[in-house]
Amino acid sequence: MSGAITPHSAVPGANITVNEAELVRSICHESFYAFLQEFWYVVVPEKPVWNWHIEYLCNTFQKGAERVFRGEPKLHDTIVNIPPGTTKSTILSIMAPAWLHARRPDIRVLAASHTQNLTFELGRKCRMVEESELYRKVFPEVKPSHDQWTKSLFMNDAGGGRMACTVGGMSPVGFHAHFIIVDDPLDPQQASRVSEVELGMANNFMSEVLPTRKVDKDVTITW
Repeated sequence: MSGAITPHSAVPGANITVNEAELVRSICHESFYAFLQEFWYVVVPEKPVWNWHIEYLCNTFQKGAERVFRGEPKLHDTIVNIPPGTTKSTILSIMAPAWLHARRPDIRVLAASHTQNLTFELGRKCRMVEESELYRKVFPEVKPSHDQWTKSLFMNDAGGGRMACTVGGMSPVGFHAHFIIVDDPLDPQQASRVSEVELGMANNFMSEVLPTRKVDKDVTITW
């Protein structure tokens, strides 16, 4: 636990005890940033440094997500340009899908990146969050589908899930998403040495492949 919530806190002015799971559920439903704080230690052993950009990124993501939950047209897609090691992948590729399922178990997320190993690792960590004891206690309605529960594709009994795909590799065909999250279509460590072929594949993936994988082209958000 992050320490943000006191177990078995009493509601002021009432003789009613609210258990910890109900408190965590209420606060995490209200705030993606609070969810990140509560579940951080499931996948990251190091003590977090809550720089201002983390809350800003969480709040920006949530504003767009609330429109998707209501079925409203998106205002825009979003590009996040921040240095490596500043929590972008943890927020968007790992924690965001788990929070979306906590809010709406039927939500489907397509998570893409430049290599299979990275997509598998991000998927594994997201699955760790949803498999954690705290998550199961707080969001018991998110029930894993025993027929499809791998690091590349895991679904729940409500029809929601997270599918991993890669640029020019693992195909997202057959999966339509409410949210598309692209965690670097090209390896940033190899950006200065990327070939024209690789660049062309990435551009085609972003402009031709991903747009066909949306539940609703007006509503589905790409990050």
